Amino acid sequence: MEKFFYPRSMVVIGASVKKMNLGHIIVLNNRRNGYEGNIYGVSRKEGDIAGAPVYDSIDKLPEVPDVAIIISPAQTVPDFMEACGKKGIKRIVIESGGFSEYSEGHQTLEKKILEIAERYNIRFIGPNCVGTINFDIKMVMPFGFFPEVPSGGRVATIVQSGGVCGSYLREYGDNAILPGKFAAIGNKLQIDEVDVFDYLLKDEKTDIITMYLEGFKRGREFFDLALKSDKPIIIQKSNRSELTASIAQSHTTALSADDAVVDGCFRQAAVIRAEDDIDFINAVKIIRLPRMKSRRVAVLSRSGGHAVMTVDACAKFGFSLIDFPPAFIETIKTIYHTRVIAHQNPLDLGEIFDYTIFTKILEEALKLPDVDGILFNHLYISSYEAEMSRDFLSNVSRLVAQYQKPVAMTMVTDAAEMLNISRTQGYPLFTTPLMAVKALNMSATYYEEKTARDARGEYIQVSVDLAAIDKIKNHCLAGKRIPLTDEALLITEAAGIRCLSGVTVKSAKETNKIKFDFPVAVKLLSRDASHKSDVGGVQLKIKNHKELAQAISGMRKTFKNITPRPTIDGFLIQKMAEEGVECFVGGRQDPVFGPIVIAGLGGIFLEIFKDTSIRLAPVTKSEAMDMLKQLQAYPVLQGARGKMKIDIDAFADVICHVSQLLATAPDIAEIDLNPVIVHETGKGVSIVDSRVFFKGRGVED
Repeated sequence: MEKFFYPRSMVVIGASVKKMNLGHIIVLNNRRNGYEGNIYGVSRKEGDIAGAPVYDSIDKLPEVPDVAIIISPAQTVPDFMEACGKKGIKRIVIESGGFSEYSEGHQTLEKKILEIAERYNIRFIGPNCVGTINFDIKMVMPFGFFPEVPSGGRVATIVQSGGVCGSYLREYGDNAILPGKFAAIGNKLQIDEVDVFDYLLKDEKTDIITMYLEGFKRGREFFDLALKSDKPIIIQKSNRSELTASIAQSHTTALSADDAVVDGCFRQAAVIRAEDDIDFINAVKIIRLPRMKSRRVAVLSRSGGHAVMTVDACAKFGFSLIDFPPAFIETIKTIYHTRVIAHQNPLDLGEIFDYTIFTKILEEALKLPDVDGILFNHLYISSYEAEMSRDFLSNVSRLVAQYQKPVAMTMVTDAAEMLNISRTQGYPLFTTPLMAVKALNMSATYYEEKTARDARGEYIQVSVDLAAIDKIKNHCLAGKRIPLTDEALLITEAAGIRCLSGVTVKSAKETNKIKFDFPVAVKLLSRDASHKSDVGGVQLKIKNHKELAQAISGMRKTFKNITPRPTIDGFLIQKMAEEGVECFVGGRQDPVFGPIVIAGLGGIFLEIFKDTSIRLAPVTKSEAMDMLKQLQAYPVLQGARGKMKIDIDAFADVICHVSQLLATAPDIAEIDLNPVIVHETGKGVSIVDSRVFFKGRGVED
């Protein structure tokens, strides 16, 4: 990746001497902004662009450039790549569009490109991209006009969309955010976000990594890198619904990943997720300040109304307003004298017009050990207070650095002044109290998730009996069927998870010879019924042999009436589990991120509220506990409102074992333990049902 960001020389293939030609603009940008490397053009007609020579053949280039930028019709790209390969050029950026994002018929072109790249050992970005920017060396590959390239900063950005690249750059400029490196990777036919991400993690000139992605190409590899990152990662991930999937497919061939899985991955790896471009920029702003290490805040405001708005937002995002200690109140009384303002949190500073007092009060608030961050609402009239406000911001910046606590500044002034001060001051500013509070929430959440991630601990040692699983799998494959419930429970037990014991019978007559510990449950076993309840295949609380025989006979009759020519493989009889809370644990092999584990409460919490938590598997015990704490129904598990407090520790163990099973046995496409009956604290869990699907024809749904 180094040559894509630090090329000593470049050639732009398709750079005409005609003005407004896209390749012409690329050459011009680099010549005018001070890129010191050699740059050439290749076009039908020879000439020069701002002193850069243009040749009519790649063969005529006086040296082998580090990077070739191809911006020509899609059909010509393979021939140009072939010529680059023969010349010895090993790095190419294909900015041309018109490949699989345009039509499936253009996939042949992509195959040609990949074949040529493999033959000549070429690494390339694109197609359908705008390449890279390195602000430190004034190197600009995009074909948009860059009249001035600012000095480089320490924020690096990866995007799939060239348009979003331009949008982010404008927002960075409007908020005094100095980018260091940019990479717009388009269709990701070869080099993808993982390649660039890996490079930026090691880059000593990058402190913050940001991304706009429409899909992940190698989700698991991304996760493994993010899990170890000490650099903040901020991602705006779009393409979240079926409606946008086709649009993204036609845009950058981005495959849609299950958005809940993406969320789980981000939580687990402490990646900051931005909901939209406004969130994205606000995240970049706030993450440049010291971290919000807890959720205790002080609110200082020049407007009582804005103070109320701020407190509402704090309540929404889980912040608590500390009670100012008496010593603080006495101190601020010596700083300013007023009889109107109440000395409370939020502190209304509306009567103060001496800016030195703002600085003194802010410093006293930052000194308080119980304050983790401050929200300051600054309303001012630019025609009178612009210069004083700039001096005040300089003091805010100094105090933030001194006390290592964030101060989220909401500036309420006219639009022109807001834009001017945001562009020139370099301190993160927000336009509404809600924006400021949301930004602090992103900082606090990042700190919480990173702390949890770094203390995730070791995996529980689980010995998975793969031989037992393979035996059942082969039996099912031979019969072209899914595992029956009794087999699925054996697979579950192969991962060290104790399930409720049971007896399998073929008919009601067999039950007379078996002594049962009543009451029991009976379940239909049939390759034609993966959902037993839907066909009347489950009966509970059976008290004696007579009821058991009647239940089996009735179940057989009902199933035959519902299903034409059904296969009945038997009946599973289990002792009724003791009282507890119905929960579930499941998981599957995700096509983008690999094995994932899912957990939550059963019943209406699952069916109606969809209250679930997802992580990439395997998970540690600490991660399993975090999954449960994420649930909206977590208070139910803790025994809220007099309910039974359940054995959360045992429940977390089941999550860990299922995650290890999925990570160890990739032939298991999906597993669903529902219900998992979790008993009161110290009494463990009862696994009463299991559904398993293997990969393979006739086995996986």
